[in-house]
Amino acid sequence: MVASRESRVPSLSRITKELLASYNRHPRKRLGQHFLTDPQVLQRIINAAELDIDDLVIEIGSGLGVVTSEIAKLVYHLVAIEIDKELLKISKDVLKLFHNISFEPKDILKIDLHELALGRKYKIIGNLPYYITAPIIEKILEAKDKAELAVLMVQKEVAERMAEAPGSKKYGSFSVFVQYHAEVKLNSFVSKSSFLPWPEVGSALVVLKPHQTPKYKVKDEKLFFDIVHAAFQQRRKQLSNSLSEFKIEGIDIDLSRRPETLGIDEFVKITNYCYNPSS
Repeated sequence: MVASRESRVPSLSRITKELLASYNRHPRKRLGQHFLTDPQVLQRIINAAELDIDDLVIEIGSGLGVVTSEIAKLVYHLVAIEIDKELLKISKDVLKLFHNISFEPKDILKIDLHELALGRKYKIIGNLPYYITAPIIEKILEAKDKAELAVLMVQKEVAERMAEAPGSKKYGSFSVFVQYHAEVKLNSFVSKSSFLPWPEVGSALVVLKPHQTPKYKVKDEKLFFDIVHAAFQQRRKQLSNSLSEFKIEGIDIDLSRRPETLGIDEFVKITNYCYNPSS
């Protein structure tokens, strides 16, 4: 049974302030901690994740356990990842009546998602620390057993880059990387006032549906990303200049174009026409 779009969530702002006060706790800037306090945004997350009673959810950052509790009510099991030992202690206390939550007191970048899921299909939900957003997304998309979907709160600018189409200044190597591995949907923008404390920048909710089997037929994936990175490192230059270290023969793509005008299919084609790269 998919979670109802009409389901209600509590006053996150009041609960969050009360918990911080009762545990004499302050958000830690160095860990990028901004607690979600807007119930409407939480409802958007729940709807976007298409939660079902049979779901296994991996949550990146259980925080105070407030958001975690609302998700756990709707799924079979939730694995809460929390690196902050003090927050972990608080969330365990807040969530002690739940029997379908387990905790991983680790850094998400050091966790094996394949082992964590134990062979089950899984979904990911996370309010990502902005300073390590890209590495976390790379880990999710390159996992051995990929998530069914990931609903992630990220910096607005990063979300726009992830979802951007060719022809825009925001379209770059990260856009290509994410879209190569997953279907990307920018769900909605989220105001600074939806968090405690307010972050310095706006946020956005993005939904990734990783391709369970490769979407693109590329002969050498490493070479593909080497070409993409080389092209965008000198994005003002024509491809014939930025890709001069690669030997590309017999291709019907105009190499006088700039990289932001190329779609992923065209980068795949360049890779498949590339011979004896010098690097």
